[in-house]
Parts: sequence; C-alpha cells; structure tokens
Amino acid sequence: MTDYQIKTARRRLVLGISNVGFWVLASLGCLAWFAAPGAAAISPTYLVGLMLVAVGVQACFDGVGGAFLMPAPLVEFGVFLRRWVRGVAAHTTLLCAVGGLSYWSFRLTEGFCVGVVASSLGLFLFRRQILRLVSGLPARPFLSAGPACWSADSSDPSFTGGTCGMGSTAMILLPGPWTSDLNAAELQTVIQRRVWEIKNNLPARSFLFALSWNLAGCRVGSLLLELPNRLPESAMLLQGCWMTVWGFLGLLILPTVSRSSVFGADRATAAQGFDSIAWIQRFPKMTGEDGNPKTLLQRVFYPIPSAQERLDCLERSPVLPIFGNVARTNLFLSLATLTFLGRCVHCNVGRPELWVFPPSD
Repeated sequence: MTDYQIKTARRRLVLGISNVGFWVLASLGCLAWFAAPGAAAISPTYLVGLMLVAVGVQACFDGVGGAFLMPAPLVEFGVFLRRWVRGVAAHTTLLCAVGGLSYWSFRLTEGFCVGVVASSLGLFLFRRQILRLVSGLPARPFLSAGPACWSADSSDPSFTGGTCGMGSTAMILLPGPWTSDLNAAELQTVIQRRVWEIKNNLPARSFLFALSWNLAGCRVGSLLLELPNRLPESAMLLQGCWMTVWGFLGLLILPTVSRSSVFGADRATAAQGFDSIAWIQRFPKMTGEDGNPKTLLQRVFYPIPSAQERLDCLERSPVLPIFGNVARTNLFLSLATLTFLGRCVHCNVGRPELWVFPPSD
C-alpha cells in the first residue's frame, strides 16, 4: 500500500469508530430514557421526526468519509454529492419499507422476528438490484465458465463485488475495472475464489449465521425490554436502539468468525494451481485495505486479514469452522434490524456502493 492509502485507512478507522460509537451511545441513552418505567408513549410523528434527525446526523459522518477521506482516485465533490444523495434516498426508502414490515410484524405477532426474516430474505436475494437502486450502477453479464458472472462499473477502489443469492441460483459480481485491469491469471484467481465459495454454500451459511445472530438479538431484546407490552411506535424505537447495541457486539465478534473463509479461499485456489500469493499481495494495493499491525484491531475491525497474515497462514488449515463472510454479510443485513450500522463502519461510511457490498475477498 502507498503512504496515502495507509494514512487514509488510519483516518477512516478513527472516523468509523467515532460513527459507530456515536450511535451506540445515542441508542443506550434512548433505551435508558424511553424504556424506563412510566416513560411516555411515542407518537408516529415523534418517531418520524427522530428518523429524520438520525438521517441528518449520519449525513455529517458520510460527508467526512465520502468527500474528504477517500482513497485515490478521488472524485469531484459534485459527483460525490450526486451519488450520495441518491444513495441516501434509496437507503432511507429501504429503511422505511423495513419499518413497515416491522410494524405489521409487531402488530400481528407481538414481535419483530417475522419482519427481520422477511426483510433479510428480500435484501439478500435482491442484492444486485438493490445495488443499482442505491448507487445507480447497472450490472452486466460477464462471460465466464461456471456460475453466472456479472460486473458493475464502480469507481470506488474498495468496491469488490461478491456473490449474489445462494444455492444453484447464486452468481458472482465483479467490479468492472477488475475485468479490464487484472491480467487473465489474476482474474481467474478471483473468479475461482468465488466459485469455491458458491460450491461450498458459503453465501447460504453466512446468511443463516447472520440471520440467526439477529434473531437471537431480537428475542433477547423483546424479553429484556418487554416489547409485547408496549405500543408499536415505542417498540419500534426500542427495537432499533437495542439492535444497534446488539449489532455493535456483532462488530466485535463476527470479524473473527469471518477470517477463516478468507484463509480457506486462499488455500483452495492455491491447491487448484492458481497463484494465490500474487493475488494476496495485489489485493491491498487495489482496495486500500490491509488489516492493521495491531493484533487486537486486526481481529476486531478487519474480517479480511492483512496480506502478511494471509501469506503466513497459506500452508495451514483454518482453526475455526468456515461460515463465509458473516461479518460483512451482517453489515448489509443490519438494515433489516432498523439500524444505521451498515453505513457507519470505517470501510463503508460515505460510500453508497459499499453499503450494499462491503469489501470482501
């Protein structure tokens, strides 16, 4: 990585910690205030007002991350603003749709689990279409042997695409620039990594793991906050605040679970005769993400290990079971739990494409 990439990554880490920390503290404050015995009920107007304030506050963090702390190549402020406005409008629309499902889930079942399941399935299965809605990036078919392969022309260097769907209908999404900038051997290495993920059902595993984590949070929150005894508007606010705190715990735990899938893909492609070493060394230079030299920060904030750690582990089998890219799948699915966390972390803040497809390898 260049000096500029390293400095930008460090500053974005501070921004991401500040952004997540703000929402966690704000959520704890709301829980202490609105969940207290005798707390006043919340009206629909008050709930909408709080949501608009939240969108405005997050816009401040987005502006810093998207306009001033971006890795090269930088875009003009007007271009960023146009893309960001579209992204926020689409993201807020999705959040309102999830809110509607959550409202009726609570009215019909006195809980939010049904709404979380329905929202998560919709988000996960229509991820490619949601990318176009949020970022305006159309995905085009890209000729490749094996599973269906598409490309999306994002100018964000940290946009890595990923996989869409699960099972026999799963497909690969590549960044458009990679299809022209990578040589044939590198491109085949990337495609084979994702073919390996699909063949081993890692998209489905990561989805089910993330969904189970969120449903567990819903259940715990419902019991602790006695949500079935509250009005829907109050319950929805408390649900969003509680799941922000629960999601924060996930940000601390799930990256460790996800790292084994990166090590597994490294070993699998190397075993098939592809040059994993060259790709491991190239990836950080392209994306501007290469873990952190401090072990604790590496484990907590970086589900993609550093290049050096990946090279060191290339000859060893992963210690933990391979569940797929759980951490960053859950970032996208956090929208189904009425939180902003998918927009707050250091890699995503201010970058609409990454709200849908956080960096992965």
